[in-house]
Amino acid sequence: LRDVIIKKIPPQFELKISKSLILKMKPVFKPLNKPQKLAILKVLMAKDYVLIRGFPGTGKTSTIVALVQILLLTGQSVLLTSYTHSAVDTILLKLKEAGVRFLRLGRRGRIHPSILPYSSEILTSFPDINSVQKLKQFYDSYDVIATSCLGMNNPLFNMRKFDVCIVDEASQVLQPACLGPLFNCSKFVLVGDPKQLPPIVKSKEARNLGMDESLFARLEGCGATYDLNLQYRMNRVIMELSNQLVYQGKLECGSAAVAEQCLELDMESLQACPAWMKEVLSPVLQNSVVFLDTGMTNTKESKDGKGFFNNFEAELVVSILQTLVKANLKSESLGVISPYNSQIKLIQLKVKGCHDVDDIEVNTVDQYQGRDKCVIIVSFVRTEKDHVGELLKDLRRLNVALTRAKHKLILIGNAAALKSYEHVAKLLIWLEENNNV
Repeated sequence: LRDVIIKKIPPQFELKISKSLILKMKPVFKPLNKPQKLAILKVLMAKDYVLIRGFPGTGKTSTIVALVQILLLTGQSVLLTSYTHSAVDTILLKLKEAGVRFLRLGRRGRIHPSILPYSSEILTSFPDINSVQKLKQFYDSYDVIATSCLGMNNPLFNMRKFDVCIVDEASQVLQPACLGPLFNCSKFVLVGDPKQLPPIVKSKEARNLGMDESLFARLEGCGATYDLNLQYRMNRVIMELSNQLVYQGKLECGSAAVAEQCLELDMESLQACPAWMKEVLSPVLQNSVVFLDTGMTNTKESKDGKGFFNNFEAELVVSILQTLVKANLKSESLGVISPYNSQIKLIQLKVKGCHDVDDIEVNTVDQYQGRDKCVIIVSFVRTEKDHVGELLKDLRRLNVALTRAKHKLILIGNAAALKSYEHVAKLLIWLEENNNV
């Protein structure tokens, strides 16, 4: 493990997989696409480690679930872990549907209600587990054990080693936190995307010294990385935006239906709307991404003790949300993202005062990682070019914001100010070339 991490030793692979295993795998393999199958085959052939790079909407969770099922068919034990409790439980909910037996470690307050019956805290409280030996027998009876990366202080891990450790969200985990699970396995699989959110490091000095480099990013160039590039979330117009900015054309739609999906609205309800609103909400596929430029309004950003906010943009967001709901879109299919907490709180306050949109989720980029909505509205806030703060300079954060929408992506901001940010400027150039501003 030391040589892999420090010297970046490339992985070693077996030359082939037995025919009997291939036959066993067929039922699990059938629903998967080609990149997912290839990634799983490489894990089975690997002697030490593999990285699975899952682009947005490409079915990372489904791939992990299939991988766990196949590893169990080969008689291997699995340690399943992730950066967040919610990501662990997302995988476990699908394993539960597949009938896989597992044990969930961690405090019950952090565990999804549907996973609580599988919690070690509950299962080990029965009176028949009354000795260290019986406790060990209990833990040893499970071939799949799941916890967060920070849950590795459980006494179980002093007594047990696993054949394979799978780390989801590996590109978000600090290297020290990621190493804990890896000490307890013979082979490891890191699943993530370094083009999305990195580990959170608040200290600028620590970031400059490389603290925000994940183990995934460190090992990415060692010849062990396999891409999941067929996505089932965004239509082709929204996907093309991310391809231009981040993925160099590697991202593809998983089907023609996904590629052509677009907004379905009650157009009669839009008849009384101003022309700009009709243009912004156009359900035409080519208008799936629009930028609403507030530069001509002469409105300004504001700042409080916690960050930047923009009241005019917040009012616009609420107005667009109300119009979408009137056009028969369900509120749970709508979402709002902003890089700034103060703007989030302002928009949340405004939607709470409107009964028709008061349950719409308004959140930061970080909170939307791994999730999607039919319509996403992004409020960029800034109207000045001073570059105070660094949120809009981060391409990874921008990439996450741009890849949450399935049918419609509405961007709101001051184009002149935003063009002073390198990555947002490239975004605006692409939108202008495609007449989407």
